[in-house]
Amino acid sequence: MRKIALEEAFAVKGVENFTPQLLKLREFRQNEAKLHDLADMRLRAMDEGGVEIAVLSATSPSIQGVRDPNIEIDTARAWNDYVAQAIRPRSDRLRAFACLPMRYPDAAIDELRRAVGDLGLVGALINGYDNAGDLEPVYYDVPEYLDFWKAAEELDVPIYIHPRTVPDDRETTYKPYPELKSASWGFHVETGEHVLRLILSGLFDKVPGLQIVLGHMGEFLPFWCWRLDHRIQREGWDGEVAAQNGRPRKLSVTEYVQRNTYSTTSGFFYTPALDHVLKVMGPDRVMYSVDYPYEDCAEGKAWFDTLDYDPAVLKAIAYDNAKRLLKL
Repeated sequence: MRKIALEEAFAVKGVENFTPQLLKLREFRQNEAKLHDLADMRLRAMDEGGVEIAVLSATSPSIQGVRDPNIEIDTARAWNDYVAQAIRPRSDRLRAFACLPMRYPDAAIDELRRAVGDLGLVGALINGYDNAGDLEPVYYDVPEYLDFWKAAEELDVPIYIHPRTVPDDRETTYKPYPELKSASWGFHVETGEHVLRLILSGLFDKVPGLQIVLGHMGEFLPFWCWRLDHRIQREGWDGEVAAQNGRPRKLSVTEYVQRNTYSTTSGFFYTPALDHVLKVMGPDRVMYSVDYPYEDCAEGKAWFDTLDYDPAVLKAIAYDNAKRLLKL
């Protein structure tokens, strides 16, 4: 069965000079050659995994963690130009998400419009909070970003929110255990909490058509929706209290997750988890992804081939949902 995969990372050569945090991630050094390759090794891996189209994105933390915030805008433009040019000869197999200078909301809007309108990119992938230059982290639930979200809604393109590690100076209970800091645990806590900030801020009532893509089976959210709504209601945080706090919401967390987010299978080849996500999200809100090169395309295919769902559901997950969302 043909597939579209849409959390597939690349890196510009020398990226560690721009985002030195990468040097602290074991998986970067383990996969550096594959991250730099945008053709030969990547296409072979796609063929082995039955992936017809891969949507590429700059590996975390990308623009959100550049060493110098003063180059953030120009670097985002340069990296988007680079990937657009690199994939053009194989546009039948390779597409890309834009990276954006989120420290500067107006510039992020301009670059999103340019990347989609002029370069043909299919949306954007943001690597979590922006702390370029080790500045105070910026999350995108604050009012300064409302026009950015409206621009994404107007362009009718999805925004993929991808994980990154917590800021180095933030205390976490798992700090003594570096193996928990990134892809095994910390990535997903950080991203799930970021999206909860967006939901609880009331953002999705202001931009009801905005679509957010979340990897790794939804970054915990489909597994925790019921508990979130149960405790928010039981403790009286919704309704008038939410309005008094300046964050009125029309829907429950579960309803926003179901209406405004998609979940992908990136790096999460585990059928019981997919069973649950399908029950919460529905088959039109789940998409196949690998997380190449951090995960193996052939392993993803071998797992997907074991799934015993209705053929229409399998086709939706593997191809149709992404084709519709990304207008491929």
